[in-house]
Amino acid sequence: MSDNSIDDILQKALGGNKDLDLRPLLEAKMKEYDLTETKVRNLLSIEYDTFVDMINGTAKQPSLINVLKLAQFLEISESDAIAAVLKNLDAQYISSIDKARKATFLAKNFDLKKLIKIGFLPNTSDVDILTQTILNFFGYESIYEYQTNLNTPLYRKAKRSFSDKMKDLWVASAIKLFNDISNPHEYDRDALKDIVSKIRPYSQDVDMGLELVCRALFHVGVTVIVQSQLTNTSTVGASFVIKGKPCIVLTDYGKSYPNLWITLLHELEHVLFDFEHLENNGFHISGEPDLFLVEDKAIEFSWNYFCDVDRFNFIKIHINNPYVIKKFADQNEVHVSILYWAYMHYQDKLYGKNMYGLYREYFPDYSRATKNIGIIKWKEGEMLPQIANDIKQIFELNTTADE
Repeated sequence: MSDNSIDDILQKALGGNKDLDLRPLLEAKMKEYDLTETKVRNLLSIEYDTFVDMINGTAKQPSLINVLKLAQFLEISESDAIAAVLKNLDAQYISSIDKARKATFLAKNFDLKKLIKIGFLPNTSDVDILTQTILNFFGYESIYEYQTNLNTPLYRKAKRSFSDKMKDLWVASAIKLFNDISNPHEYDRDALKDIVSKIRPYSQDVDMGLELVCRALFHVGVTVIVQSQLTNTSTVGASFVIKGKPCIVLTDYGKSYPNLWITLLHELEHVLFDFEHLENNGFHISGEPDLFLVEDKAIEFSWNYFCDVDRFNFIKIHINNPYVIKKFADQNEVHVSILYWAYMHYQDKLYGKNMYGLYREYFPDYSRATKNIGIIKWKEGEMLPQIANDIKQIFELNTTADE
């Protein structure tokens, strides 16, 4: 029986529907078939007391087999027969059924163990407390609203691993947040192209640069949010189209300041050149297999924007001379960490050398760039409606990147 069927049964049972009274239905059938109640009971092989309690609505825990037998005889649906019996049970029995359903939903859709470990959920097995925590976070009235955010083809799998469940949460929270923010500005692609051409120097301002760029993007209809990486996921960024407007998620994956900027340009490339695909599919998680979006194109765009191969060929000669690298960064109007990050990227791409552990002393604390943008940190007590309101207030300020 599906979740929707169970929901219908519970609603019918709790709604006090008079059409679910079995006594009038039985009397009609007895008259139609010219049978006595005793004969009906014998034909269905149901004991006297059990039969009378079911018909009179006094049965407390009737056998499902007997309920199904009665449904067949009365020619009503199994769900109506079950609801007719349930509506006379004590409220505590109905509540226990609903709680079992919620427990199943939580186990099926959330990696409870991991979410408790990171502090997103309280350390308890109480279904009501766990459910309420999730409701508070999303601002939902019902836990089953969660499913409505995961209705795209990428998330219609019968079985999902724990990592997929975490990714589902990541996607659902982003969609809910974008809907709550509800960017009031029309998407202006030409204005976006103009802003993209001016982003590079803002990477030099660690404390305010990203915030100023996000404000400017917001005013041309592009909403950018930052979510902390979730356990068991390796998502760096994603692009969405919500209500016809582009939306971007950045993560703190790798805790790398320069990677925030590389990812932002990567996602902006998708917005500029893959908007129709995003609109048709709802969203795209960068780095995942996709037959239509060409990730290599977005990767090349983002790296060429900040540091192409020609620039790399210069910095690789001087990589151990901080003075030259800093001067070159100033000349190219980028933060010096981006050049070091580019050096490591091209060493890997061109020569297969993993050098990502080097030069980290030139990377500023990434949290300085995100502290004012309402980053979601997946801690108990966070609420998306409040975060959305805070982000909207920040982005609605008149300061823009091209002032």
